[in-house]
Amino acid sequence: MEALLKGEVKITGGLGLINNVIIDTHFVQRGRIGRLLYACASNPINLGIGLGEDTGLVITNGQTMEAIGSGLIILVDGTHMRHTNLTDVEMGEPVSIENLIVHVMAIGDNFDLRTKKLTIAPAK
Repeated sequence: MEALLKGEVKITGGLGLINNVIIDTHFVQRGRIGRLLYACASNPINLGIGLGEDTGLVITNGQTMEAIGSGLIILVDGTHMRHTNLTDVEMGEPVSIENLIVHVMAIGDNFDLRTKKLTIAPAK
């Protein structure tokens, strides 16, 4: 809950494996949705990726991601964000965000990084 207060989330450079993404691990079990929402609101060009436990992504040609493992992946797309009060509120104050897009991926689902389109795998 504190992650949606201005100044509570700090972001630094990552490993440089893929551009324009923010990756958070142990995501579902540790309830890290708030900090990923905040990170995407403050860096809307980036796609937020929350990896659940025992879950991963296979990224092909830096363009297509496929979910693997037994858990879930949460994607947060800030490119269509309409408004946030992030620059207007004081440190420690709650942040409002309008129009972040959230996708939930499960095993076999694919996401195109170019078009930002999720394709859900057919049920087995």
